[in-house]
Amino acid sequence: MSKGRQPYSADEQRASRQPDDAPGIGMGRPAVATVMLVALLSLFFAAGFWQLDRAAEKQQILDRFATAAGGELIASLVPDDTAEALRFRGFSLTGRYLPERQFLLDNMTDGGSSGYQVLTPFQTGDRLVLVNRGWVAANADRSLLPSIAVGGETRTIVGRLNDFPAPGLRLEQPANINQQWPRRLLFPTAEQLEAALGVELPGYQLQLDPGEPDGYLRRWQAVDSGPEKHLGYAFQWFSFAVLACIFYLLLMRQWFKARRIYRHQQETQT
Repeated sequence: MSKGRQPYSADEQRASRQPDDAPGIGMGRPAVATVMLVALLSLFFAAGFWQLDRAAEKQQILDRFATAAGGELIASLVPDDTAEALRFRGFSLTGRYLPERQFLLDNMTDGGSSGYQVLTPFQTGDRLVLVNRGWVAANADRSLLPSIAVGGETRTIVGRLNDFPAPGLRLEQPANINQQWPRRLLFPTAEQLEAALGVELPGYQLQLDPGEPDGYLRRWQAVDSGPEKHLGYAFQWFSFAVLACIFYLLLMRQWFKARRIYRHQQETQT
């Protein structure tokens, strides 16, 4: 009995195979690559435009800081609900410091050196406000606090209204906070400062003008970093988008080239 011919021989399978069925050059891979490209571009452009928005916000703050310097000095404290509109404005207040109860804001750096910002209560009329008298270096022995004594006589001070320093990520205050004065705190909120003093305080501080006496290092800045930092980040994200497009085009070029070669081989075999 003669051996029957197989209905689907290897030759027939190769002849009947379509170009899109070839291993590695089917339509699946370009589709996956296109979906990945769209997802990556969405991510990169979203991050890039967010950084541009942050740069614009920083520039607005810097412009506001510069403009407020030329405004007329305000002679009395303002309510919290109007403080934001008056941020960076100058104040001229008459009163006296309360040197027996001061705060040291920990984890403040200047030029790479660790130190504190000194917050001193200032009584003007029947109200208190915290005056930031500037930055002082920390002792190598962290148990030794700097001397921040100041006289309690009546005086007139000039300072700028600003928010309290805030971290990128706020952590809980250590449970064993020193109850002695001056009290060392790590990025306290206005409510925590108010609770420590036991009196009502405005939700803002006054940064003592660099020309005023009884202060420390005062290089006040509107923002920690300028808009250039965010513009640089935006450039990086947009560069990633361009690189993703270039890589995608190279992959597509390679895929189309492989497909043409395969088609040519199929036509030659037939």
